[in-house]
Amino acid sequence: MGSVATQVPVDVPSADRGEPGSSHLHTAILPVTSSSKPTDVDSIAEGWVDSINKLLKSPGLATEVFFEDSYWRDQLCLSWDFHTLKGPENIVSLLKQSKNGCRIKSFALDKSSKLRSPTASVMDAEGKVHTVQAFLTVETDVGRGSGIVRLVQHHGSWKVFTLYTFLKELKGHEEVIGKRRPNGVAHGEHLSRKNWLDRRKDEENFEDGEEPAVLILGKAIISF
Repeated sequence: MGSVATQVPVDVPSADRGEPGSSHLHTAILPVTSSSKPTDVDSIAEGWVDSINKLLKSPGLATEVFFEDSYWRDQLCLSWDFHTLKGPENIVSLLKQSKNGCRIKSFALDKSSKLRSPTASVMDAEGKVHTVQAFLTVETDVGRGSGIVRLVQHHGSWKVFTLYTFLKELKGHEEVIGKRRPNGVAHGEHLSRKNWLDRRKDEENFEDGEEPAVLILGKAIISF
């Protein structure tokens, strides 16, 4: 019988081995920043919000708003798609694609609680790269969303290092939760008091004079 040649194992460092589905990760370029911790984080965040709102109206020098190695991850706020944009050039390119202007109309700081207010933190393991993190509210042409941004100081200016935005609800089709939930019994001098279940039954039976919405498919009529 013939012999089968065996491959001599090669001693390759684990960091240089190519595993199926793996790739070399890009090393982030950290900004040139001062080692002092930012104190007035509210002013820093508000200044950046003003800058990006101006950029939305007139896409131009995104380098004044975004760090050169920045990332913007968006879910349905910029368009009916998911995007991960790297660098100011790619961000401005997408903002200019829409004929009617950017879908996002404005950003604002979310200060609904102390936890969501702007805060200072560090980004690197040595604690030298200081950041300002802020939660955001997003207004688009079709709905409302939220987001979170992490700002870094580069040559004296605070710019985006990472930005994440996502669409939460559509205007006119908001989820009936919280303060939007229907009340129970309408207290007071009323001839006919109806709780939520009574009103729901009236809606199901179309007793308020409303006509059902129907969709005709061939000979079949489907009511909603």
